[in-house]
Amino acid sequence: MGIEEALASIKTRRRSVHPDVMHALLSKAGFKRRYGKGDHWIYTHERRRFPLTIDPRNPLLPAYVSKAIRAIEEVLADDAENA
Repeated sequence: MGIEEALASIKTRRRSVHPDVMHALLSKAGFKRRYGKGDHWIYTHERRRFPLTIDPRNPLLPAYVSKAIRAIEEVLADDAENA
């Protein structure tokens, strides 16, 4: 399954996304994870100016899922422009 199909799947179930599924999707999109304060995960990408912070409780809060979807879509749009 490609990134676009996985994004479409996650968009339909924002309230039931497991943190490991989101991590795999962000990693596939080129994001690097580091650990922040407490148990937060911080993702950076070379084409994004600001980091993405996620609190990895299970399931993820819909706000974190929406922010991650937006970040992945930004990177994919940037890839399409540069291709």
